[in-house]
Amino acid sequence: MAYTDKSFLEKLKPYVIADMKKSKILASLTAAQAFIESNKGNSGLTVQCNNLFGIKGEYKGQSGLFWTTEYYNGIKTRVQAKFRKYPSWAESIADHSDLFNRMKRYSNLRGETNYQKACLYVKQDGYATSPTYTQTLLNVIEKYDLYLWDAEVLGGKIDMKPVKEVTKDTKMPTLKKGMKNDYVLHWQKFLNLNGYFCGEEDGKFGTNTELAVKQFQISKGLKADGIIGPATWDALGLN
Repeated sequence: MAYTDKSFLEKLKPYVIADMKKSKILASLTAAQAFIESNKGNSGLTVQCNNLFGIKGEYKGQSGLFWTTEYYNGIKTRVQAKFRKYPSWAESIADHSDLFNRMKRYSNLRGETNYQKACLYVKQDGYATSPTYTQTLLNVIEKYDLYLWDAEVLGGKIDMKPVKEVTKDTKMPTLKKGMKNDYVLHWQKFLNLNGYFCGEEDGKFGTNTELAVKQFQISKGLKADGIIGPATWDALGLN
């Protein structure tokens, strides 16, 4: 029998709450990702491999081959890929949180108590290629009040301050060498994840970041001045 929204979330809840207590990754984020990526537990990948999050590769030597959708330069593409196969949902959830706690690029998710920030960060950190991933997560969390699961773990102390996602309509600041802020950090993460290696992920616009920006600009046919102005922001392909 296929899971409904309600039956899936009822089964999932104790797993993600227990995981949050151990991993410090928000239960709401984990649940929303599982809800979306497993089609409420009904995807072939979840049914056959207990893989709730679409994590690729092998788990203790076990995997399955499935078709998946990826976005390359905004173009929707169907490809085949190897996905991890787990003994149970519990292992899938634990492995998902371990990924966030193990990899440097997801460090901003650890201990975060604002579900809106977590949804924004996980997209910016490169977890998914869908341009609407952040909003899709938010829609699920807010429709089913999943942030209340976070509150259960945190004793009601959750950060509900609204967060505005960066979009094409947002006026972005010009960034150049010598500056330090979260926008620079965002660019550093993007550059490293997409092959324009700057090494730095400290929010400080140094020489390595400048060189990586120039490489990005050259690849986009822009003037390679190492300054992140309007044209370079546009080339980033903001959601």
